[in-house]
Amino acid sequence: MKKREYTLKLTFSAMLIALYFVTDRFTAINLLSNQYKLSFIPLILAGVFLGPLWGMAVGGLGDLISALIMPTGAYFPGFTVVSALMGLTIGLLCYKKLIAPRAVLAVFLCQGVGALVLNTLNLSFYFIINGIDKYGSSVAAIIGALAVSRAIQAGIYFVVEVLFMLLLIKIKPRLDAVLPWNKGKSAAPAAAAPAAQDMSESYDK
Repeated sequence: MKKREYTLKLTFSAMLIALYFVTDRFTAINLLSNQYKLSFIPLILAGVFLGPLWGMAVGGLGDLISALIMPTGAYFPGFTVVSALMGLTIGLLCYKKLIAPRAVLAVFLCQGVGALVLNTLNLSFYFIINGIDKYGSSVAAIIGALAVSRAIQAGIYFVVEVLFMLLLIKIKPRLDAVLPWNKGKSAAPAAAAPAAQDMSESYDK
């Protein structure tokens, strides 16, 4: 990766991390005993436009910074790991080829495996470690108590994130054209076309 491209992507990822912090801490909506946030937006943008490693960095650092600057409880690294894995997953599946099946699969893995399975386990261990016995004192008891509400939360996130990804599919070509690290990459083929046409015309003459 060229130095200029790296610098531009680093700057953009820093902006997305800041956006992650804002959306994670200031857009919470309480609905049906669950909390919903818009922090999936910078996470998806990082994976789709920057790639898996940048997506992992935005997810991990975004969650870590949010937890340290404005903690809502004791810090638990498991949530940070899952957030990083979500960014990595989106980047692996959607960075080079953003199409509907890949988008749906990425969101399913993030919500079905990451949020529903892994983060429910993280939440169970978090409660046990911090002595919170609201839902019981064992992993099985906590999972049983949270299963339905967590499944509803993952389902709502799945629908919303798939719709957001489908919107990105529509507008991605336009966004790619204005991203600073893409400028100039498509100029060479465009400039070569007239030259090829001139050669063809001279040959016909």
